[in-house]
Amino acid sequence: MIGGARGRPGAAQALSGGPTMDRKVVLVTGATSGIGEAAARELAGRRHTVVLSGRDRARIVALERELSAKGLRVVAIPGDLALETDAREVVAESLKTFGEVHALVHAAGVFQVSRLEDTSSDVFRAVLDANLTALHHLLRHLLPHFYARGRGHVVAIGSVASRRAFPLETAYCAAKWGLSGFLEALRLEGRERGLKVTLVNPGPTATPIWSAYPGKAPLDRMLRPEDVAQVAAFALDLPENVLLEEVTVTPSRDPFRGEGG
Repeated sequence: MIGGARGRPGAAQALSGGPTMDRKVVLVTGATSGIGEAAARELAGRRHTVVLSGRDRARIVALERELSAKGLRVVAIPGDLALETDAREVVAESLKTFGEVHALVHAAGVFQVSRLEDTSSDVFRAVLDANLTALHHLLRHLLPHFYARGRGHVVAIGSVASRRAFPLETAYCAAKWGLSGFLEALRLEGRERGLKVTLVNPGPTATPIWSAYPGKAPLDRMLRPEDVAQVAAFALDLPENVLLEEVTVTPSRDPFRGEGG
């Protein structure tokens, strides 16, 4: 675990006051870049209180300072959520800082492109850990708080690979299909205890994960991270009696088929 929220520049401003009745304390994972960072910005801009979490301490703290300087309520609590000790500390520090957490947006994840025979066991495990196991670690320690409150919301960023298979993406598809089943079971398990579970499945999105893609990815024709972040924020901002269970969001045209696709 890398440090906590207190004692850093910007933390005092971020922590002043408490959440209003219609605003939430939201823990956002993967907030160092891509969809996670965009979700943190979107939610903070909607005046929610945002806990920024990710492995890169320098980037998380820089984002905290940037958003705090704009008067937004954010605090950085870095950690490697694939480690249960870090996940437990992130949850504990969030609750210690704010007294409650209303929602989790899980956007942490990694992408892997390779033939199965070229995918080492360590790489396969790392993809599962980042995309799926980290969420299990977090929820083991966050769900008791949600259930004690009688409500809570989990929004996870999946992928179209949560429902479709793609060649050269065996590890990634295994992780995302696993995430889908995990969340469907959790939704049934927690629904009568006030738990809401939403899965957002984006199509190709212009994020750093495409650095693993062989060849030049058509980033300019993909979704923007901000597009997906707006969908996640929309799900969180729905009335308490409304649940968006699952949504797939894609570019209006297939970015891999060119302008005429």
